[in-house]
Amino acid sequence: MSRFWSQQVHALTPYVPGEQPQMARLIKLNTNENPYPPSPKVIAAVQAAADARLRRYPDPAATALRQAIADYHQVALENVFVGNGSDEVLAHTFQALL
Repeated sequence: MSRFWSQQVHALTPYVPGEQPQMARLIKLNTNENPYPPSPKVIAAVQAAADARLRRYPDPAATALRQAIADYHQVALENVFVGNGSDEVLAHTFQALL
């Protein structure tokens, strides 16, 4: 696959995650982590949603989520893309464009 990449892509330096501090009383601000536990309402909502569907893999196309976003923004379902975090979104973008 790499033979199809441009010279600019070959010249890129890969991202290497930094060392993570292991101090117990440290609030990390560099990794987008929340130092506080979820609210009791969130825990109750997750417990209420924990049914037999958790035994199966979710829809890989996230159709229900994409449809809700499309409806909200009044666009076609085909115009909505979601991913599992920025790494996946960027990877798909690079694969499509480079």
